[in-house]
Amino acid sequence: MKRLTAKVLSCAPLNVEMGLLALALPAGAEAAVPGQFAHIAVPGDRAHLLRRPISLYSVHDGILELGIAAKGEGTQRILAAKPGEEIDLLYPLGCGFEKGGLERIAFVGGGIGVAPLRFAMEAFADARCHAVFGFRSRDLLYAVEACERTGAPVTVCTDDGSAGVHGLVTGPLEEMLRRGEVDGIMACGPTPMLRAVQALALQYGVPAQLSLEEHMGCGIGACLTCNCKVKAKDGEFGYKRVCADGPVFPAEEVVFG
Repeated sequence: MKRLTAKVLSCAPLNVEMGLLALALPAGAEAAVPGQFAHIAVPGDRAHLLRRPISLYSVHDGILELGIAAKGEGTQRILAAKPGEEIDLLYPLGCGFEKGGLERIAFVGGGIGVAPLRFAMEAFADARCHAVFGFRSRDLLYAVEACERTGAPVTVCTDDGSAGVHGLVTGPLEEMLRRGEVDGIMACGPTPMLRAVQALALQYGVPAQLSLEEHMGCGIGACLTCNCKVKAKDGEFGYKRVCADGPVFPAEEVVFG
């Protein structure tokens, strides 16, 4: 991890709630792996002292792309940055997804949790893999076509039925697990979705990696505001820091409240 200054190349809409910020990384920037994140300082405003953790949407040819949801004034200010302006960031942070010997991976994402799976699919996916992405409605879709270019088919689910399958991502995922088409899962999304994916992975005996979403302060493990409960090797429970020990954890290790 290093503190970097990156130059804004562009910022374009991903959907009605998210923007895609492209940054030119300085020469010598450390290589990132899918599942890691950047911790970004809100530009030009000392009123917002805390950095914003943003997952990596894509990294290629010295360009870092970040999918950012405009949730509050801080992220809105980041998305308002103009080409040529500079962004202060800590990058790359955390532990990411690991492919290992997995070949038939199911990439399962919900909402803004689809963003880090775009990078993971660029690195790991091919025609033997499959993605299942969940959105509230059609106007919130993003990254689908980009992920399909990896060769892996993408099943879209929407809460209101306005696109794809009307329902939750767990429906198509369980069908694939039941047919024996999956030898590993990589997932990111809201906690209820991750809890359901965890249950299916344990039920079918398939290893899963879950990328957790937590509020973060420092992003480097010092402030302890993003602790999550995990199972210890002795059968007891302990806590790990999502920013430093994660955000990606083995499914069997995570204890959801």
